[in-house]
Amino acid sequence: MPRAQRPHSPEAELAAHSACTGDLGIDTILSAELSEFCESGVSVIIAVGGRGNVPLSGQGCACRVLEGGRMRILLLRRSNQAILAAADQGAPVAVTFSQPHTHRSIQIKGVDVITGECSPSDRQAAVEQLAGLEQELRDVDYARRFTEAYCAVDVDDLVALDFYPVAAFVQTPGPGAGAELRK
Repeated sequence: MPRAQRPHSPEAELAAHSACTGDLGIDTILSAELSEFCESGVSVIIAVGGRGNVPLSGQGCACRVLEGGRMRILLLRRSNQAILAAADQGAPVAVTFSQPHTHRSIQIKGVDVITGECSPSDRQAAVEQLAGLEQELRDVDYARRFTEAYCAVDVDDLVALDFYPVAAFVQTPGPGAGAELRK
């Protein structure tokens, strides 16, 4: 990946999180700023433990923060069958959100996973967030042909994966990466 034009740091993430934790008025590790980041059109990579605890990963299309602090990841059903099957079996999830411009990366771990159908507003969020990710990738010099393919979405194939976030970690490269963002 090309060099970040505006590099972020783990220290900045920890300081920002401690300054705004609890501003959603619910018991969650998600601050309003962190929720906004996750919904802003960044890369969404989801992982679960499959049979025999074999790690499985896939690409999400978008994120929505729901009432009560649950998160919804929108992903393509056809290319994520194994992830959906593991989630239906009760596997916890880990989702990493990364912004190409800054390399800012956050991992959120979740439990109580439920899969379901997408609403029209979910489909719209996927289209908008993938357009934002495509622009981010172009801005850091990825070729149009790549970004169009990577960010393509069939809204009729979208499925929702909802979970309750229980932990968040800084994954931005640098000293302090891996530190937990606490409530």
